[in-house]
Amino acid sequence: MITDRIKNKLATWKGRILSIMGRVQLVKSIIHGMLVYSFHVYLWPRRLLRLLDSWIKNFIWSGDVLTKKVCTVAWKVMCRPWDKGGLDIKPTRLINEALILKLYWDLIAQETQWSILFKKRYFSNGQPSMCYFKSSVWSGIKIHIGVVLSNSLWVVGTGENIHFWTDNWLGDTLVDLMNIDVDFHGHMKGMVSEVIVNGTWNIPALITEFGDIRERLDAIVIPRTQLLDVLVWKHSLDGTFTSKIACTFLRPQSRVLPWADSIWSVAIPPSHSFIYWRLYHRKMPTDENLRSCGCVVVSVCSLCLATYESSEHLFLRCHFASRLWDWIGGKLNCVIDSSSVGSLLECRPARCSSQVSDIFLAAILHTIHTIWWARNAVRFSDVTPSLHSAKVRIQSSIAMSGNISKGKCLHSDFAFLDALAVLHHCRSVKDIIMVL
Repeated sequence: MITDRIKNKLATWKGRILSIMGRVQLVKSIIHGMLVYSFHVYLWPRRLLRLLDSWIKNFIWSGDVLTKKVCTVAWKVMCRPWDKGGLDIKPTRLINEALILKLYWDLIAQETQWSILFKKRYFSNGQPSMCYFKSSVWSGIKIHIGVVLSNSLWVVGTGENIHFWTDNWLGDTLVDLMNIDVDFHGHMKGMVSEVIVNGTWNIPALITEFGDIRERLDAIVIPRTQLLDVLVWKHSLDGTFTSKIACTFLRPQSRVLPWADSIWSVAIPPSHSFIYWRLYHRKMPTDENLRSCGCVVVSVCSLCLATYESSEHLFLRCHFASRLWDWIGGKLNCVIDSSSVGSLLECRPARCSSQVSDIFLAAILHTIHTIWWARNAVRFSDVTPSLHSAKVRIQSSIAMSGNISKGKCLHSDFAFLDALAVLHHCRSVKDIIMVL
């Protein structure tokens, strides 16, 4: 069974060797790929999908499918897109339903061998039959009938593939516009091609004068040449419908966070960005959060030994952290607002070159990562890093990020970049050719 193969695959991987972001990428590239073929045909039981998600979540956080970690970000938050504060992990149920929705779309919109076979078996007069069929494929497809019908529209060509009464080619189906009882829908026969005569509509006045049907007909341009009828998706710019569009359509909506997409930069190691992401969601495994999860711990800040450890104190208020924020602010020639985690990124200039913007972002994220590194060194390795060693670590990380940044700089940025030991990424200028 494919679920057992996935569990065995997750169990045999050396997950503990990888960082959390490494495990996230492994799940996206391998596990989701193993499921796609089956998901594209069969609708899986929800209980089995929830079990798969629990294995994946445990593997991401602990490296083991059976080990559950405390103080973790909620699964629904992890499954949000990058720009909405998540890790862009697609839950298995979402992938399954999106692919089945795409399968039903292909059944309606295409005239392939399999779609013709399915329509002859499961459709009656152009509409899905309400009878029971013993089929492991159709039982999943028929769930999405209403979704496709309410979000798609037929563009009239020859009209040979469009059912006059029950297909949506006027913005709504004729049976809905004329309030015809659903019990009669199966008896309403006829194709749109039958009411197109010499490039004009030949529809009885009893129908055209009902409601706003006349205005809807006038808005439709009948092509002069023989064009195929096309089913278009209302929510895409070009009318096409893909698995990606299906996934976006079914995904729960949430607000866009201004910082969320920017922290995942190619110039910054994902493990460093992950620390800020987890800190923003208040799920860093500090003593305060471990206590809230039921763990009994004796709490003290490992860096200043002055008070109990909380995320706000460790990263923003601690004497060690405060001195680092003052120092990095001097390096960046700005004042860093350390009143909250969200305000840290507000130090980036509103107008600056892309390389300088990457350096400001890298400075904040590397400083947060270094504070966490120093705390863990004291807590688990019995080593107390000096303030100087922390500064050297941050300085080298900023230089690395600045050098591998894809951004470009201006001539006015040279002094700033030189102070941080960052190479100049100037915009390429075409050679001037002398014309005689």
